[in-house]
Amino acid sequence: MKVFKLNLPLYLVLILVCGAFAGGKYILSNGKSEVTSPQMANSCPSAMDQIRLKDYELTHPLILTDISTQSNALKSIQNKITEYVNQAKANQKADDISVYFRRLDNGSWFAINPNATYNPASMIKIAYLITYMKMAELNPGVLNSKVFFAKHFSQGNNQNIKDFQLKEGVNYTVKDLLTAMIAHSDNDATLLLSQNMNTTIYDNIFKDLNIPIPNPVAEYFISVNDYCKFYRVLYSSTYTRPEYSEYALKLLTLSTFKDGLKKGLDENVVIAHKFGERIIGNKAQLHEFGIVFYNKEPYLIGVMTTGNSLPLLSEIVGEISRIAYQDYKTLSNS
Repeated sequence: MKVFKLNLPLYLVLILVCGAFAGGKYILSNGKSEVTSPQMANSCPSAMDQIRLKDYELTHPLILTDISTQSNALKSIQNKITEYVNQAKANQKADDISVYFRRLDNGSWFAINPNATYNPASMIKIAYLITYMKMAELNPGVLNSKVFFAKHFSQGNNQNIKDFQLKEGVNYTVKDLLTAMIAHSDNDATLLLSQNMNTTIYDNIFKDLNIPIPNPVAEYFISVNDYCKFYRVLYSSTYTRPEYSEYALKLLTLSTFKDGLKKGLDENVVIAHKFGERIIGNKAQLHEFGIVFYNKEPYLIGVMTTGNSLPLLSEIVGEISRIAYQDYKTLSNS
């Protein structure tokens, strides 16, 4: 007997399951349908959170759906990471650590210290990337348009982790600049792109995802639960058309940063990721989010940290990634 698998969105599966239990199950037997007695749907979630676009009069497109409660099925991973986080803080390796984890095939998730907020630093570049994907939807030629780079910017270019720089006096396509911004986290490319992007689209991304809109003249802070939304809408392609979500995620797989999440993974595992770092005075922040494409059952993981040392924070991000990956392999293969 051949078994067919249907890949349905989480919210549809929950509706079907809950409906089956609440109103009676229909079982196909020898070509006939058979009605069984109704049962209580004790396993159905008590509540779900949804984010919908409200730009239209009669339709409200769904872009994000969440089961309100964290997953018991992920308790093993959550408990091991929580233990490590507490130990790292007790050993003064970090002042604060937050973690977000989500199975993308079924929407189960957990978060550790989700209410803490951090300056996302270079991770905000993913919002610029999504902005240009939305701009390309309106005008596909924008990605091949050229922008002249005169010289390196003197302000806003303090990168502590740097492996690339643009050449002065050169015309770059927007595609080239997006690659430099995402793969190499280049600040010159970012500033050049910011000068030429549609700021209304940029602000609307935050508004549509129910994330506080950055104030250009004040320091910006964001939580792990809010930041994960950028990755979720790209993976599900609920905010940009599939070809542009695919393009954005492929750029994220080109990231050259290897001192964070990638340290915890097997070498051949693909990850679409972006890091952010900053040092002010004697305080450092290092964050990284990524989609780990493991065994056709990808998961999203994000770690945000503050402390006194970038190398120590890098160690923490890598170890949390390792714990999650090793436990997830066991869970996925069971």
